[in-house]
Amino acid sequence: MAREKKLIVGAINITIQPHTPQKYLDLFKDTYKLKNTVNISGDQYGLLANMHKVDRDQDEPGPITGDIFKFTNIDKNAQWFNVSTNDFASDDDVETVNIPENLKPNSSRFSYIFFPEQHLLFYEGYYDGNSFGPSNAERFIARLFNVDSIVEKYGKVDVTHVPEADALSEALKLPFKERIEMVVKTPNPDNHADAERRVMRRMRAQNVEVFEQKFKAVQGESIEMDSDLETMAHISAKNGSFFIKGKDQNFKPVEFSTIKHPLKITEYYDPDIESAFELFLRTASSMKDIITTWFRR
Repeated sequence: MAREKKLIVGAINITIQPHTPQKYLDLFKDTYKLKNTVNISGDQYGLLANMHKVDRDQDEPGPITGDIFKFTNIDKNAQWFNVSTNDFASDDDVETVNIPENLKPNSSRFSYIFFPEQHLLFYEGYYDGNSFGPSNAERFIARLFNVDSIVEKYGKVDVTHVPEADALSEALKLPFKERIEMVVKTPNPDNHADAERRVMRRMRAQNVEVFEQKFKAVQGESIEMDSDLETMAHISAKNGSFFIKGKDQNFKPVEFSTIKHPLKITEYYDPDIESAFELFLRTASSMKDIITTWFRR
């Protein structure tokens, strides 16, 4: 029996205004055609390497899948170091270096699946010993889409990593809530998301792209959560960020931020029984249904 392998799956909410499932597919197709390499962090870059239907016979617009490649981009004009001499490399040493532009070292591959109906993208955060962390994944997707030619055609593309809903629910149960901060980017309401639809209409009517709300409790008191404030907490968690500071039942200081609690699901599989992609597809499909239920208000 083969040794079990680990797979981590993360989720990112992508929104454009106005939106339809077909327009999301067009967004991906146009971006993919650019073949842009995207700086993730430092010398780490990424590329949306391929894109195709999940199921060849699926109804359109259906989910799409492909790979994101992460690699090191070497700056050939930077100073080189010679480990043999413990000094900078000479010009003669550097002249012997010949790395073709189309070859990139330290590469790793991570699959993605995008569901246009829910505008949710799922990515492999860990595969075959390599990691693609939530902040790097979110940064890659945001920079991938927000280039001039894409923004000119589709407008600004908002990208938010989906947070842990359980962690958010626990944070909202904090008995002493001293401060709450919410950032909301224009949401795209899914089916039955009436609250998101109301917020979207109001922001559009007022020509608002992003708004922030801050609440500070009266000294010695706790912020009272009514249904409207709780709904806005969920909307901001899905379409921006939510932060709360207070004290627990033992009066111990507590802080919570959705940015620090990204949703990550860890699964294990036997490669002799199931492929990594089969597990990834199954996990992403399940997460998609659960996330839609979490934030449906």
